[in-house]
Amino acid sequence: MDKSNNTKNQLIEAVIELLQECNDVSEITSRKITERAKTNLSTINYHFTSKDELINIGVNRLIREAADTYFKDMEVSEKSPKDKLRYFLVRISDMIVDYKKYTKQMMPYLLLKGEFTQVIEILPLVKECFQGSKTDEECKIISYQLISFMQLVLYRADEFKKLSKINIMNKQERDKLIDIQLNLFIK
Repeated sequence: MDKSNNTKNQLIEAVIELLQECNDVSEITSRKITERAKTNLSTINYHFTSKDELINIGVNRLIREAADTYFKDMEVSEKSPKDKLRYFLVRISDMIVDYKKYTKQMMPYLLLKGEFTQVIEILPLVKECFQGSKTDEECKIISYQLISFMQLVLYRADEFKKLSKINIMNKQERDKLIDIQLNLFIK
């Protein structure tokens, strides 16, 4: 591994350690990151577009490690395509709530600058639900709508509760919302 990749990995590992230690992501400063990584302050902007991008990478790594537990039985083929999609959305939502300590702070970054990784992950499931009756473009839009809506609702849980009377932090109510969403898109 070259020195540049080593420094980049040191920064990511430092962020992961700080994320695990802190109660609020906003406590993590650039100075704390570089002190922990034993690098100088300019290395964050050299390797990443911003501190937020670096923190987002750290949060994603932490959540990805937990994802194996959440999705261990996803491959069960007896489930219908809609049930598989529901299962995926429920598990993603559960993870976001379980890791709210990290995800609440990073949701604006995900919504505005993040990659569409979950959209790409559910696209095959959405296509399977429609079995060719929707175009690739339509399936991509539906995938995006499902994911971005849930991200926004989870980020603005209090406001959504005032509007809909659905407490997204309550698992049963959250699962009901996912069922409503799926029924709107997939008959």
